[in-house]
Amino acid sequence: MSALALLSALLLGALDYHAAGWALFGLGALAWLKLDAKQLLKSDRYGLSPALALLAYTALAGANANIAVTFALALHALVVFLILLSRHLSYDRAQGFSQQKTLSARF
Repeated sequence: MSALALLSALLLGALDYHAAGWALFGLGALAWLKLDAKQLLKSDRYGLSPALALLAYTALAGANANIAVTFALALHALVVFLILLSRHLSYDRAQGFSQQKTLSARF
């Protein structure tokens, strides 16, 4: 839900429909905070919203973008990316060790 609203806000900002874009940005941000933040560690698709929020904000605000808000959104997107990356790396490492155990069990 939030990714779709934020993507629509990004597209509306690129097409100079800023009022409708800000409305969808607000809707997407609320959905992101209420629904997607709880699901972050359960699925990778929820990691898309922070990056889309950053892109949509810069497209809608343009030259009037607040540097603190832009930095906060970028930092949050980076933290979410690192959380998802570390989860994948730990999962891949665990899979590698579990496969070694099954190979040694065969011999």
